[in-house]
Amino acid sequence: MGNLIAVTNFKGGVGKTTTALNLGAALSAAGKRVLLVDNDPQGNLTAALGYTPPEQKHTLANLLLAAIDYPEDLDIHIGRAILHSETGVDLIGANRRLADAAARLMQLSQYNAVGDAECSCETVMATLLLPLRSAYDYIIIDCGLKHELLTVNALTAADYCIIPVQSHFLASEGIPDVLDMVRSVQAKFNPQLKIAGILLTMYQSRPQLCQSVRSGVSEVYGEQ
Repeated sequence: MGNLIAVTNFKGGVGKTTTALNLGAALSAAGKRVLLVDNDPQGNLTAALGYTPPEQKHTLANLLLAAIDYPEDLDIHIGRAILHSETGVDLIGANRRLADAAARLMQLSQYNAVGDAECSCETVMATLLLPLRSAYDYIIIDCGLKHELLTVNALTAADYCIIPVQSHFLASEGIPDVLDMVRSVQAKFNPQLKIAGILLTMYQSRPQLCQSVRSGVSEVYGEQ
């Protein structure tokens, strides 16, 4: 079974997509089989790999909806959704339709509340990625800013999460919120989820501010 890594932070501009893309490229260059999953309706990861998000007809949104409404057809949709890029890294893309899938997950959570749902709204992504884990050494999920259920789904499916944090004083303030969500997912859905680390991005070794942020973060959260 391959490792599944979610890259997440609630702040924008901290380097989530850049982290997912470069980590995937480095692993692929090392001979690993890598699948990137764009879990953001903005489709930045999809665009970064050279695709035009609005033009994609088969995306993560299709897979989530199929897993909810047509689980018997999920294999067909998975085959259509995987893009084999020239970089050697495979991709399940995203566009704004993913917001519609997030709304469907929210609707499913309402059914969960009254006991009418056949599956949990938090575990849909884990279900659809399960058959792919034997085909890849690493699956890396790039999470967006909003749509909390999409992020919860990614963390529920993941073995590890990476929290990118810009080397800026105010950027580190978002860490507690991410850790709260991680702890909640660990307690309710995925006790095996581990934090691979807090990744300082846009870091320069000399400027005093970067060094100060690094010292502050490691003092509170440890050297990892």
